[in-house]
Amino acid sequence: MPDPDRKTLSATESPALFGASPYLTRWMLYQKFANGENLDKPADERMDWGKKMQPIIISQVSSDRGLEVVPNPDAYVRRGLLGCTRDATIIAPGIGPGALEIKCVFDYRVWMQKWNGGKTVPREIELQLQQQMYVGEGDDKRGYEFNSSYDWGLIAVWVCADMYYFERKPVPELWTDLERKAIGFFSDVRSKREPDPFGAAVELPLLNKLYPMQPGNVLDLSADQDHVKTSEKVSLYDHLKSEKSGLEANVEKYRVELLALAKDAEYVKLPCGVSFRVKRVGKAGRTIDAYIPETPTAAPVGANVLAGRHYLSQLAP
Repeated sequence: MPDPDRKTLSATESPALFGASPYLTRWMLYQKFANGENLDKPADERMDWGKKMQPIIISQVSSDRGLEVVPNPDAYVRRGLLGCTRDATIIAPGIGPGALEIKCVFDYRVWMQKWNGGKTVPREIELQLQQQMYVGEGDDKRGYEFNSSYDWGLIAVWVCADMYYFERKPVPELWTDLERKAIGFFSDVRSKREPDPFGAAVELPLLNKLYPMQPGNVLDLSADQDHVKTSEKVSLYDHLKSEKSGLEANVEKYRVELLALAKDAEYVKLPCGVSFRVKRVGKAGRTIDAYIPETPTAAPVGANVLAGRHYLSQLAP
């Protein structure tokens, strides 16, 4: 659960600052904290079942691990610019309190692909647990911080009726990095320094909402040597799209990145004579029509030109 007062980054939001969240990017977080955009994901059946199963899993964790488990699903705790809503606090004799993070995996395909069959914990979940351990009991009610972090944490994963456990110790260097990134993020929010969209598919709904295409609007980057690489990307996108090479994932990746660059522009001019047009598809969709000259024009001084169809063999996806 995010901070209802929007004063801190929650444990589910902070992974976006590391580029590790499959649900959020730094640009999306900026829109939430700077402009009040609602990023809440609509509940689906799997999320609902996960919540229904949580008390059962908590009971199983207590039985399997011999721990006292104190559920606190609605208690948001803050420490500095970071916060969390833990699934539960766990207490082990001789160790003390720790953070419990519960996950439900409903099919083996996700377990094998995302968790590597239990060999690897997804990075965003590792970050979530570390932040929960760092926050610990939170700020002192008298108004100043004290050292209240937890000395351990546990990730409990229910996978198709089997339980798996991953115990973790603090990583102080990561805690410092979390603090530093949170300070930098809120500094950007206060100063209205909006980051560029990352170009991830998860950003598209918000991009479409904030930047509806303005017919005739032109974004001219043709003299910007930093965008020679973008020209190469347009060339590769156009090649893969026309070849029907089966690399649909790469085509979609480039499409999203180019739409993120265009924002509300209909036409984008790039170095080397490359350009593209954004076209509406259906009610909310957008696609890209690329123009690639047979003979690329001169790039800005100092640029390494690779745009053009006859250079495509050098551009690995």
